[in-house]
Amino acid sequence: MNTFVTFCVVMAISYAMAVPISPEQARRNLPALKHEEIRDNYGQYAFRFVTAEGTIVSERGYLVPNAEGSGYVLAVEGQTTYIGDDGKPITTTYKAGPNGSVMQGAHLPISPETVLAQ
Repeated sequence: MNTFVTFCVVMAISYAMAVPISPEQARRNLPALKHEEIRDNYGQYAFRFVTAEGTIVSERGYLVPNAEGSGYVLAVEGQTTYIGDDGKPITTTYKAGPNGSVMQGAHLPISPETVLAQ
């Protein structure tokens, strides 16, 4: 059994080394060019990072009073930008909190208005 596992590991490593890596894949393996992060003792946070391939992610989480007014919940908002296959930047913004979540981006479909039954 150990011989079989060792054989499989050696074959997987050999295959991985034989597959050519494109310059785009090589850039994705690089660490973040810029990374900033802030946290506090209440769970609130903010972070931002930029990668070599042009991806930018920023997000912040902050406390807001809950509906009952007896405590707090964590609300989150952020933005992600990356370079699409056509070379143009694609940006998505999002918010999530006690009233639900919303995502927006020019590449996302627009949902129809919700009609509530009376």
